[in-house]
Amino acid sequence: MNASIEIKPSKEIFENIHQPIVITSDEKIIYANPAALQLFSATSVDLRNMQLSEYVVLPFKAESNTNVVSIRKLDGQKALAEMIEGTFEYERGKFYKVLLFKEMHTNYQSIEEKMKLLLKTIHKDISRREEEIDRLSAEIEARTNILNAAAIVSETDKFGTITFVNDTFCKISKYSREELIGKPHNIVRHPDMPKAVFKDLWETIKAGKIFQGIIKNRAKDGSPYWVIATIGGVLDSEGKPYKYIGVRIDITELIKKGMQVEQYLQA
Repeated sequence: MNASIEIKPSKEIFENIHQPIVITSDEKIIYANPAALQLFSATSVDLRNMQLSEYVVLPFKAESNTNVVSIRKLDGQKALAEMIEGTFEYERGKFYKVLLFKEMHTNYQSIEEKMKLLLKTIHKDISRREEEIDRLSAEIEARTNILNAAAIVSETDKFGTITFVNDTFCKISKYSREELIGKPHNIVRHPDMPKAVFKDLWETIKAGKIFQGIIKNRAKDGSPYWVIATIGGVLDSEGKPYKYIGVRIDITELIKKGMQVEQYLQA
């Protein structure tokens, strides 16, 4: 077959059609109208006698004559298009394939481009989550600082062994942090406190509930101090406490004044 076949009778018709049209012979491009040249970002010289498969990739063949194809443009870009196939007879029983394209207005993305977009999205999500974590951390730190300044705070493991005390706990108990960490919490228990109170305390917090009550404690030097205690557990995935947190408010001065008033009234 002559490599420079001309499609003269239909040329004017095809060139006035605004949709891309390509005519092939033996899978080689022998004609592309202006709309097709624009689609492929090419000139007629670029495409003439080139293999169609170099510019049009058919992922799979549909049963109908309409397929979705990938277009490889000469400027390196890619596009998706619907392709309709047909044939027409031209001189002495020769049949040529006519391909009509309709570009799909969507962004074609290679695997690399999709991966870049995915990584960019993940990076943005991580950055957003890091900002959220930083904000929450700042809030927790502020709440902790305020709580530590206003209350007596301690933490124990599930057996009641002290794992954390704040400065206020050390100040009121007159123990150093080193003397308290690793010791049982009853190191500050006052002997005047009924055992039934602590039995109730442990039954409550082991059940995952919150205990509240007035507790009389004893400092390292033997002096008593009274607190309003709120104690609860930190629960695991099964709803069982694996550690306990106690927050206490010092009411020693209030109790002492109450005792003084009571003594005065009894005098």
